[in-house]
Amino acid sequence: MRIGKAIGTFAISLLAGTAAAQTMAQTAGAAPSQPAAAPAPVVAKTWADSVTFKGDIRYRYESIGDDSALNADKETYTRQRDRIRARLGAEAKCNDALKAGVEFSTGQSDPVSGNQTIGDGFSKKDFKLNLAYADYNFFGDSPDELHAVAGKMKNPFITQNDDLVWDGDLTPEGIAVKGQMSLFDGFATLYGNGGYIWIQERSSKDDSMLYAGQAAVTLNFMPELELTLGGTYYGFQNVAGFDVIDWESKNNAYGNSTQDGTVSGSATNKAWKYEYKPVVFFAQCDAWIEGIPVSAFGQYLSNGDVDDNGKGLSYGVSVGKAKNPGTWEVGYSHAKVEKDATIGAFTDSDRWGGGADGQGHKIYAKYQIMKNLQGGVTFFKCDKKISDAAKTADYDRLQVDLLASF
Repeated sequence: MRIGKAIGTFAISLLAGTAAAQTMAQTAGAAPSQPAAAPAPVVAKTWADSVTFKGDIRYRYESIGDDSALNADKETYTRQRDRIRARLGAEAKCNDALKAGVEFSTGQSDPVSGNQTIGDGFSKKDFKLNLAYADYNFFGDSPDELHAVAGKMKNPFITQNDDLVWDGDLTPEGIAVKGQMSLFDGFATLYGNGGYIWIQERSSKDDSMLYAGQAAVTLNFMPELELTLGGTYYGFQNVAGFDVIDWESKNNAYGNSTQDGTVSGSATNKAWKYEYKPVVFFAQCDAWIEGIPVSAFGQYLSNGDVDDNGKGLSYGVSVGKAKNPGTWEVGYSHAKVEKDATIGAFTDSDRWGGGADGQGHKIYAKYQIMKNLQGGVTFFKCDKKISDAAKTADYDRLQVDLLASF
């Protein structure tokens, strides 16, 4: 028994030793473990990482037929010209809540156009400061927004495609507050905008100002259908009795009623006859039908500070969206701005030659030729000086555009 027990113990020890030897051999033959990968080097950010540059260049052919300006043969005056507009801007993120931007544009003193007519003996073209603003975001990354903007800024108010009060190129100056808030899981979005805008600073007389407030709501009925409704009060202050803002130096009131103003030598300047406090109501419906965007809008304006010629109306529709290469967009709109509905110097400068006291139709088409290159054609068929039937004249305007952006 002792001999058998000894043999068993020896056998077990032998097997254990063999297993240990095999394990050591396997360990010795295994590949050595690899060192952990070194972390990627951290690249320090520079000022360029917080700055975004953008701009565009537009070349335009334009033909104008104006029955109110007859030629020497008493025939309709027709002008043909080519024009350019160039804009270059930069916006910097100063910190998580603050950004600032500047933009330069071709143009002169006209607040509603950056166009420069070519063909003046190859003369150099003017570049002006078009934007210079600081924008503070109170809510940070929250889906809701509240911004305070100061300086020369993009228009802080919701405007229409064929707006009654503002030209699309106008950049107001002053302080604005812009806010939006989403409700009911995104079904409704509320908008509130306000402005403290400087119109004309005077050293010895009251300043002309604009105090404005706007409220709107967008209702998202479904991903393919939304409706926006809103209203705006524009309170222009210290306008009546002051010389009109005449950027062309032609004693031009841009359609508004006037009275005698200040005297400059032998000339008497024109002054506004009325104050302007237009209230604007607007609506826009956006839908996607078979994947094609369709938009319809309407706008009504009333200046309660005048008894006559104080109304405005516009409506229109667009189909498609010229954005990606090969996409297109067409649209139609009609607008009417009576003589004293709003300040004519700030309204659309293309329809009926600009200003108030006109009505007419606009049709346009755009096509996205390739990335960042778009072509377009716009035609205006209008009447100007509609407040006096004896002076009402036809006004036609054709524009062919090629726009390159970057």
